[in-house]
Amino acid sequence: MNRIIPAAIADLEARRDNMANGPLVRDDASRCIDVINTFHRSANQLDLGNPDYREPRLPSPLMNVAGVDISVVPDAIVVDRRRAGDRVGQAFIRCTIGAAGNAADGRRAEANGHLATIAHMHARQYLGDLGEPHPQASMVIDVPRGIVVRGPTNSTRRIANIEAACAMIAAVWPMI
Repeated sequence: MNRIIPAAIADLEARRDNMANGPLVRDDASRCIDVINTFHRSANQLDLGNPDYREPRLPSPLMNVAGVDISVVPDAIVVDRRRAGDRVGQAFIRCTIGAAGNAADGRRAEANGHLATIAHMHARQYLGDLGEPHPQASMVIDVPRGIVVRGPTNSTRRIANIEAACAMIAAVWPMI
């Protein structure tokens, strides 16, 4: 991290300061610098454990849930080495700040939980060759809020809810 972060910030500063770039590119670079600095300051406080984080497999295969194809493109593959065998999952990094407030925070927490569950479902379908897919190896790292949301240990109910929602979408979709 001590080598990658300064190099990334230097590259982003060059983009931000290059007047040949448009205002959107310069603004995006500036925001990315803020997010990287926030992540760097909070990395030790985040409960990331000590797994190996690997580049995701791209292109990421579609996951079919109850007749609905879902595109799942994680930011990293997580391999947690254990005595009993490797646990595998996927990580998503959320960097958007979003609105603050109790209702917004509740919706974001719920969305993060669903995303962690979807990451586990995708890992279960496509990453078994790397180890045992485990719900808590899949996570959403919410950088602005400084939290890590892991897939629930007992994800049966949430998976059933996701499957039911997809079945309803599949049933209605042709009518739209």
